[in-house]
Amino acid sequence: MNLDAASLRELLHVPDRAGRDLALLRTRVYRFSYDLRWYILAESLEEQFLAGKQPKPSTMGTVRACLGKIREDGSMPAFPDSVAASEDIDIQAHLGERTPHSWPCFIGGKRPAKIVVIVGAPRSGTSHLFNLLAATGHFAYFTTASCWAWPVRNLRQPERRVFTTLGESTILTVDNRTTRIIPGLVMPGEAEDIWHRAMPVYRHIRGHRYDISPQPEIGNPGILEAAASAHLAYFDRDALLVKSPFSSFRIPQLERCWGAKVRYVHIVRDQHETADSMRRNRFEFEANGRLLDAEDAWALFVGVVEADAPADRIVTIRHADLLRDPPSVLGALTDQLP
Repeated sequence: MNLDAASLRELLHVPDRAGRDLALLRTRVYRFSYDLRWYILAESLEEQFLAGKQPKPSTMGTVRACLGKIREDGSMPAFPDSVAASEDIDIQAHLGERTPHSWPCFIGGKRPAKIVVIVGAPRSGTSHLFNLLAATGHFAYFTTASCWAWPVRNLRQPERRVFTTLGESTILTVDNRTTRIIPGLVMPGEAEDIWHRAMPVYRHIRGHRYDISPQPEIGNPGILEAAASAHLAYFDRDALLVKSPFSSFRIPQLERCWGAKVRYVHIVRDQHETADSMRRNRFEFEANGRLLDAEDAWALFVGVVEADAPADRIVTIRHADLLRDPPSVLGALTDQLP
């Protein structure tokens, strides 16, 4: 696949189904599996696809069955050894190649001087704001190709290109649901595979349904430290920009981890607009043993940010203002995030 500007424009509007499913599989296995063989398989299939090799029909059947199982019950099927063999993917050799890129290698590396954390309810414009701030070039950031196990290995693959290298402003006008599953296109990413392992604050049930009551899991902050260090070095920046709606619930942990280095940007969209978008996109949340309606979910996300974020280190912006006048909002943010 030739990832030039013209082909990207076409893929933004007419996605390649096989490529879309391969890219989606990779991000899903990072998040929902600890079996590194799945990571190798998904990465290799996507990289072969980008190099012009189409996966076998039986392989795509396995890929889609895996995606279906994750949507159905939030779990992964058994690893398909036969697929790796039929696609000539040597799992052990690939694991060896990735060892120097593994997350423990980055512990104790470059540390951020400043961390900007975008928070807010899902479907509030957090992704759009993330993309716009990342495009300024002032920050390092996690991406759709980042992986907790080998944080920036994929960013160094020649088939993958960071969106800012393409000179394509039209990419920023397309919903992140589309841009994050174009093979080879590297966009700013939530990286919940990193965050959930470092600071778990929910239990995934299925699809887009989550239990956000306190969880008994104990996270591994070293994974976050390593990911931050690796991306700061890769982008050659000392400020880290991160985004996840679930980080609205991580503020106490972020304060313990990074303290006064953290600045919060809270983007707020009209409650009813946000709730309608949640319903259309089938986002569902449980808390304290009950299923919330979308309006109550909005109130929970917004309320916890307002309660937990330090008043002297948070900037609140309105989604409507960002849509109406992005340059003014971004300029004001730059002045308010010393």
